[in-house]
Amino acid sequence: MQSTLQEAELPIDEATVSLKTPPHSIEAEQSVLGGLLLDNEAWDKVGDKVTSDDFYHPRHRIIYSAMAKSANESLPFDPLTLADTLDRQGDLDDAGGMLYITELVSSVAGIANIEAYANIIQERSVLRKLIQTSQKIAERAYNPEGLNSQDVLDEAERLVFNIAEERPKTGGPQGVREILDNTVKKIDELFNAGDAITGITTGFTDLDNMTSGMQPSDMVIVAARPSMGKCIVAGSRVLDPETGALVKIDDIVARESGALLSLGNDFRLRPAAPSAFVDDGFKPVFKVQTALGRTIETTLTHPFLSADGWQPLGNLNVGDAVAIPRVLPVFGHESLPDHKLRLMAYFIGDGGTTQTSLRFTNSSESVLEDFVAAVNAFDGVKCVRIEDDKRTPSVRVSSDLEQVSKARQLFSQKLSSLMQEKDITGKALASTLDVAESTISYWKNGEATPAEEYVPVLCQTLDVCTNELFPCGYEQSVWNDQNPLTKWLETLGLNNRLAHEKALPDVVYQLEKSDMAMFLRHLFACDGSAFVQGNGQCRISYASSSYELIKGLQHLLLRFGINAKVRKKVNAYQGEGAQATYELEVLSQSSIRAFIDNIGIFAKEDRIKAVEKELAGKTAHDNSDTLPESVCEYILKLKGDRSWREIYTSAGKAYPENYNPHLTGVSRRRISRKRAALFSELFNDDYLQHLASSDVYWDKIVAIEPQGEKQVYDLTVPDTHNFVAEDFCVHNTTFAMNLVENALLNTDKGIMVFSLEMPSEQLMMRMLSSLGRINQSKVRSGNLEEEDWPKLVSAVERIKDKKLFIDDTAGISPSEMRSRARRIVREHGELGMIMIDYLQLMQIPGYDQGRTNEISEISRSLKAIAKEFNVPVIALSQLNRSLEQRPNKRPVNSDLRESGAIEQDADVIMFIYRDEVYNPDTEYKGVGEIIIGKQRNGPIGSVRLAFIGQYTRFENLAPDAYNFDDDE
Repeated sequence: MQSTLQEAELPIDEATVSLKTPPHSIEAEQSVLGGLLLDNEAWDKVGDKVTSDDFYHPRHRIIYSAMAKSANESLPFDPLTLADTLDRQGDLDDAGGMLYITELVSSVAGIANIEAYANIIQERSVLRKLIQTSQKIAERAYNPEGLNSQDVLDEAERLVFNIAEERPKTGGPQGVREILDNTVKKIDELFNAGDAITGITTGFTDLDNMTSGMQPSDMVIVAARPSMGKCIVAGSRVLDPETGALVKIDDIVARESGALLSLGNDFRLRPAAPSAFVDDGFKPVFKVQTALGRTIETTLTHPFLSADGWQPLGNLNVGDAVAIPRVLPVFGHESLPDHKLRLMAYFIGDGGTTQTSLRFTNSSESVLEDFVAAVNAFDGVKCVRIEDDKRTPSVRVSSDLEQVSKARQLFSQKLSSLMQEKDITGKALASTLDVAESTISYWKNGEATPAEEYVPVLCQTLDVCTNELFPCGYEQSVWNDQNPLTKWLETLGLNNRLAHEKALPDVVYQLEKSDMAMFLRHLFACDGSAFVQGNGQCRISYASSSYELIKGLQHLLLRFGINAKVRKKVNAYQGEGAQATYELEVLSQSSIRAFIDNIGIFAKEDRIKAVEKELAGKTAHDNSDTLPESVCEYILKLKGDRSWREIYTSAGKAYPENYNPHLTGVSRRRISRKRAALFSELFNDDYLQHLASSDVYWDKIVAIEPQGEKQVYDLTVPDTHNFVAEDFCVHNTTFAMNLVENALLNTDKGIMVFSLEMPSEQLMMRMLSSLGRINQSKVRSGNLEEEDWPKLVSAVERIKDKKLFIDDTAGISPSEMRSRARRIVREHGELGMIMIDYLQLMQIPGYDQGRTNEISEISRSLKAIAKEFNVPVIALSQLNRSLEQRPNKRPVNSDLRESGAIEQDADVIMFIYRDEVYNPDTEYKGVGEIIIGKQRNGPIGSVRLAFIGQYTRFENLAPDAYNFDDDE
């Protein structure tokens, strides 16, 4: 029978067998199967050692699988009943029939060595799996499919590790005597040690009393409130939905209050308010630029909304699509007189403010006339037309001295009359105002007017209001180096500005809608244009040498739902001092129509009408405002195997008579929002409906460029955890590092830190600040005072010879983490602790089973690392958003993000809670709670620690420092 079976073997991997027969033992397999048929009780000896997949021959896999099924159901599996089971399953013939089952029994002498045979089967199975895995690794190395060598190496290590994980675990039930012996020995060791700390000390007395230190092989989760992590560079502007103002994030953090826009799960923008404000110091930042010319500077850990959900910048590449607002329907409540709106626009566009007199230059007679009319509405100034055949016509603005003289005479008459009426002498008035008597004489003779600071006291003395004392207005009566118009431009930041220095005044962003539209209408009258190209393409644009002005205009147009593109124009003259020119382009039909309907261009109405006429003959479409390609995959999954006709019929819609795959279905390319709306109806799908009606535009990244280290800030937004900054949709380490510091100082073993978020130098600065009790901002900036240097030197001396290893590789995988830990052990000896900051930033290359499953795999791997190296693994973890919605913000186990796998794998779960984060007026400022939500081998509860923010350090709290109510 043996030779016959060998000839009938069907190898698992034909390619491998063609080269060399894989390791196996048919005799061992037959002996195990035959022995089980002779004595079903032998199952208890081999059932936990091998599985059906461990058998080499297909027949044996089928037979063992049927035995396992019977054993699990407590049914017998002698030759007759096993044959019946196989027959009912339709597997009897594939198993060799009744004849082969009978031969298995007759060929086995007994079951005495059945465990040894099972071990042989398992060992051969591992070797075959190694061969198969080696083939997969070799194939991937030959065909990496876009992966780099490190990714291939990570995948290879993961595949090999999975084989090791599948091996039967050693151990099993132990008798009470053996357990008692081991337990008594352990108790004796603890007694002789004379210390309640059996693991690595945390450095915190009360916490050590509850945990006995961080135990070997334990996975310890340290979690805090939702991580901020949205570091954007100082100076970045955030839109205030209440006022329309653009507010610097620096100011929001400084005053710890503000309003902003946030993107909900339905992809709609809504007002929100940040709940936490953090100065995050200096960090490496990168400038992100999109196809529309939007730019923002952030850290690599800053999340952007991509086609695959919120992803840190470090995970994104050039060509990836990210969400930006397609409309910012926010207008302010400020209103200005029409003439001031027009003048502000004209001076920004074609105004000259760097010469002795203000000037405005424009080739349009209508625009010049409108400018003069606007200036004439401004008291105290006059216009002079400058004609030159060789130059573009211009208008000069200067003070109207005749008006000033008239206004002064009226003021002097009113002053003299009031002084006589009140019986106030010039001497008395001069004494009251603390000025010379001659000054009063100048005022009464109309030769001068009071300086602005004297006006309130003068009016109070004469018991009169300002307008009554100055019948033509105070500004009209004053003349100095700046006329009233120049002074007004000065307040706006527009005076004495070269063309490339101009920017929109703050008040423009706070205008009500009609005023903002009027401002833009007259600004585009200067350097704006609208025309129809030869190919019928319509276009609206604005050009300027000021990038800040162009960027501001791009934002203002977004308030009206107009998406404009910024591009840098090439100058023909590139000599010294040449200024770059930027152009703002409106190209899409929907945006051009929105511009025409809401804004228009003064004095260029004929061009606007030409564009409008051209668009009227075109079918409305927008090729740029499309959804990511991943949406197509989502739609095709909803479709499944059904035909489009079936889907239309099921949705109660008429199937289009003229079939076109792009009209009735979806191809694998980006689709329009209109088509997404159709699919949302066909599949009754809320996700597609939200995308179709969303407030976001999917813009492609065209550049990611390092900008060095800059000051950055963090904001936490409850619930949505994202906000709009610089027209982008943009989404705590102390305690864990204190654990590292305390462990480092109390053990000679190595401590390994994987910092996935913070560079190693920044992490070391925090540690030196903590150990040396030096203000963190001083260490970060280098502005140490004389008394700080000895503290710094002392901190360096305490750790310089310690075995601390920091790895700041972003997005590291568990297999790569394991490999690096092995290298440290090999080169430097035993490890005492591994700390990971933080778990949700880890990745498994090539993993495509969803993020939740990936986190489960990562969690399982970290627990395996803890057991392999016999050390506590401390992993920081994020909390989910539901925490912010509860009145009681103290976290519980269910608040862990992807909590199922993490909570199951963790041996200890700790939460950090500081009441002052949520309740600024709390009496417990400077106090932190460490809440133990889970501990396999100890109690749960909480301990209190002192938090010293300037040193980023937790310390033991003085006894009875606070009398907490545990039921609070």
